[in-house]
Amino acid sequence: MTVRLLAALVLLCGLTAACGSAPDKTVTVLGTWTGSEADAFKAVLSEFEKETGFKARYTGNRDARALLASELHNGRPHDTALFANSGELRSYAAAGALRPLGPPENDLTTATGPRGRRSYGIVVKASVKSLIWYDPRTISPDLRGRLAARQSWEGFARTAAELAPRPWCLGLADRSNSGWPGTDWIEDILLHEEGPEVYDDWVSGRLDWTSAPMRRAWQRFGSIVAGSGTRSILTTDYEKAGASMAPPGCRLTHAASFFTAFQSRSGGRDFVPFPGGQAVEVGGDFLGVFHDTEPARRLVAYLTTVRAQKKWIKQQGSGAFSLNPAVQPGDYPDALSQRIARILKTAEKDVHFDASDSMPTVMAAAFNHAVLEFTADPRRLDTILGALDKVRRATPSTT
Repeated sequence: MTVRLLAALVLLCGLTAACGSAPDKTVTVLGTWTGSEADAFKAVLSEFEKETGFKARYTGNRDARALLASELHNGRPHDTALFANSGELRSYAAAGALRPLGPPENDLTTATGPRGRRSYGIVVKASVKSLIWYDPRTISPDLRGRLAARQSWEGFARTAAELAPRPWCLGLADRSNSGWPGTDWIEDILLHEEGPEVYDDWVSGRLDWTSAPMRRAWQRFGSIVAGSGTRSILTTDYEKAGASMAPPGCRLTHAASFFTAFQSRSGGRDFVPFPGGQAVEVGGDFLGVFHDTEPARRLVAYLTTVRAQKKWIKQQGSGAFSLNPAVQPGDYPDALSQRIARILKTAEKDVHFDASDSMPTVMAAAFNHAVLEFTADPRRLDTILGALDKVRRATPSTT
């Protein structure tokens, strides 16, 4: 959705406190979480209600983006909404739809609006992306140890190749956003092989898509594609890609910390950090405010407190990790999540947000589509990267 269209929807609504807002003692929240993720969030909201005396009403919808656009068109948006990426949130801020939360306090946990002068969203839940998952029952201890060594991508790839004929489980299909698992691959390869400075230059637009570091990252991703079967990659749902990691099938998958939430029925899973440097890529869910009411402000303040974050990470099926530095690895409920939290804690000064999540929505959509095009025909890489540079030059920044 373009900023111009968003602005038109905002004008229709007027964005007064009375425009679609719930009673003064209630705050409404729109998000994509359903199932166990929604249950975990509602448990946190229940504590908010007990502590503040306000009511919180959550609506979970997998297509929350379309629902929010419809609500704005009809002049009745929720009081607050959760955004899985800061790029989309910044589009709403640029259109004047979101209420400012104040001056930005932390580049990592807040999303700023135009010119970066004010914060319009704050991270309430995080996921750790830089992880390689496997089934420990199907890989020898020796091979697991070598996979866990902080080696270069080439060394890691050679070790993974011992799991031939098909080391990697990969699925790019998603009902509303196919291609994004491939963007995660490319981002992690660039971050860990080329370094954080190169990664940050690319995210900010200072490094071209056609640059040598970017081309190498795509080619390394191409080596994963080549050994995984193009047709199956394009049609396999990302949630099912690692459902059966056992010979003679695939044995490794690249996925975020929420992987265990939808693989819990498949038996034991373990992970190794992404090869290369110590930097970590994370994803974040941002809370933005459409109606500046007291319950909404109190909810924003509450969700990032240590007590709320500790409650959240302990909920079964939440998949939640915290960027609050006061939350310690020992606060997590099991050994696996504690290990992931330690990776996050160790890299505290070298944590980087998912690049595509930080891009304007038009650029992010083009990146997703480019991954699908490249997977279908890797020989077109130069043309694909050139097209991405054209999109970037034509896309106004919302930062």
